[in-house]
Amino acid sequence: MRVSNVALLTLAALASQNVTAQTNAAPAAPPISGETPQASNFVDAINNTVSRPAESMSAPETIADEQFSPRIAVKSQTGLLVAAAGAELSPAVKTKANPAARATDELTQSLQETWLAKLIETGVKSSPQVRDAFDFFSPRTGSAETGYGFNNTITLLNILLILGTILPPVTIAFFWAIRRLVVKQLVADANQRLHGIGVLESELLNSRQLTQKMRDELEAQMSAAKQSLDFLTRETELSKSSVEQIETLKSQFIMRLQVLVTEVDEKKSQIVQEISQVPAIVAKEAVKLAPQRQLNNAQTSATAPASDGQNLIADDCIKQVEELYFQGNYNEALACVEKAILTNKNADEAWYWRANVLIRLQRHEEAIASYDQAILIKPDHYEAWYNKANLLGKLQRCEEAIACYERASASEPRKYGCWHSIAALLGKLQHYEEAIASYDRALAIKTTDSEIWHNRGAMLGKVQQYAAAVDSYDRALELNPKRYETWYNRGNMLWRLLRYADSVASYDRALDIRADKYEVWYNRGAVLGKMQLHQEAIASYDKAIAIKPQDFEVWHNRGAAFDKLSQHEAAIASYSQAITLNSKCYEAWFGKGESLAKLQHHEEAIAAYEKAIAIQPESYDAWHHCGTALSQLKRYEEAMAAYDRAIAIKPENAEAWRDRGTIASELKQDTEGFAAGEKDTQNQPQVDESSES
Repeated sequence: MRVSNVALLTLAALASQNVTAQTNAAPAAPPISGETPQASNFVDAINNTVSRPAESMSAPETIADEQFSPRIAVKSQTGLLVAAAGAELSPAVKTKANPAARATDELTQSLQETWLAKLIETGVKSSPQVRDAFDFFSPRTGSAETGYGFNNTITLLNILLILGTILPPVTIAFFWAIRRLVVKQLVADANQRLHGIGVLESELLNSRQLTQKMRDELEAQMSAAKQSLDFLTRETELSKSSVEQIETLKSQFIMRLQVLVTEVDEKKSQIVQEISQVPAIVAKEAVKLAPQRQLNNAQTSATAPASDGQNLIADDCIKQVEELYFQGNYNEALACVEKAILTNKNADEAWYWRANVLIRLQRHEEAIASYDQAILIKPDHYEAWYNKANLLGKLQRCEEAIACYERASASEPRKYGCWHSIAALLGKLQHYEEAIASYDRALAIKTTDSEIWHNRGAMLGKVQQYAAAVDSYDRALELNPKRYETWYNRGNMLWRLLRYADSVASYDRALDIRADKYEVWYNRGAVLGKMQLHQEAIASYDKAIAIKPQDFEVWHNRGAAFDKLSQHEAAIASYSQAITLNSKCYEAWFGKGESLAKLQHHEEAIAAYEKAIAIQPESYDAWHHCGTALSQLKRYEEAMAAYDRAIAIKPENAEAWRDRGTIASELKQDTEGFAAGEKDTQNQPQVDESSES
């Protein structure tokens, strides 16, 4: 009964409001001409105040079925929850109908499809009182008033208010459920946005840390480079002063050495003269002790020089020794020369030939002693000094050999062979500058020896004077253009000067003379590779392989050329052959790994890189490329470990840092995605339960 009273009072109030709205919505009668329009005389019976025109209410927001709109909601001045920004209608829709009427029709249609409309329809059918009330409050069809659409909206809202008054628990539950869904969706949207902001902040922090780290490393490297430059500048200045001091000391040493050599030669000549007088002194002492007859015989023998007959016998023996020597009868030659020495011990030629024969018999120390005896008898014996120097050089006693050559040159200053040989020995001792000076001394005596020009070019190449070396080889070729070694060495020097085309032409001239030389084909292929003529380089490598197929280096270079042509299968075959010949060839394993990676055979590439790493554990390139192959297989943890090893070897290389950062980002995204998936899985039952409630 109490509910019925409340309902009746509410219906009366609504009826009064509806009548007021209709009155205010109706257009006023046109004023009589010449009179002021009159105000409305309708007075509210309750408030006794003139009513104001009804203000239009914004249409309530419709919650989409699929997903709640992400727009942030704000409260209006009336306390209603409205959207901060509405969706803009397309121009086509705007041109079809009035926006206000369109919104009213859509609202009416939406309300008619709700459970409240169905409830009103059921009440109208079941209760005559409700039907009468509904007919009273419903607008008349066919009305031509301008506020018809607005009155329909007011009517529907009145009906909703009536039903809400009649059934307050149901209405409260309905709006509570809507409120709960809206709040839940807003909270989820806010959490999602906060999570995105947190991720961005974390990435920004990591980027800042990495940038700061790289900036610090760059500053440290710049500081270290500056310190190194300062150190090198100081060292250069010190080295320059040291070189000047060394040159001064060198000149002083040479002067003193020359003085000492002169003094030694004089002292040696004096000693030789004194030694030559020893037999006479010994003979005199023997005369005092021996019987008179023996004394007379001994004195005659000691004081008298070798007779002409003895000299003839010795000369004949020496001539016979020469014949036997050139015939290769060294034992007979030795016996004959021994006979000559017994005949005349002071025959320097006999001692000289005895040394030559002993060299052929591999009795080197005795040969040196024989040369010394010949020199003792005749200090300026050029051939004895020269051959002794040759023997000492063969025995790798280079310093002694150089001294003997210099003594021989002092005996015969116009003999250029001594300086040529001195230069060769200085080259063995890696005294290249002195060797070049010796070659110049030889050329000052004889400029038409192609061998000297050739060897001089080789020494100039050792000190990286490549242009001068080419000039020296050119002089040698003017004298002897048929020597393939000169053309080959000249090509090498031109290669160093980056004159690749000239280098290949020089190699071709060498091959015209000797086409069977492996090293010429090998270097020719390398230079063609520098010229990016990889197909021709492969042809040269094939020629080298035909001559020397067991050299793993040419197989490796051939594989590199195929790789440049993107013929990766052929490159892998060539690398494999190099590995077969030398399983410890790091370059072949690494090159094979690169070719396999380019063919997307990442598993095999990783195996090849691991072989290369086993040979050279501190190889930055092998670790870096291995990490790249692992990342292609999404083996991110192993790839990170490989990049860490590469960074430990070369921390200044930014490429490994960049690739490692990419892998770290991939790992982070996968981890976050997995965690988000788990979280969604765990939260899914809770969402379903809440929606059901």
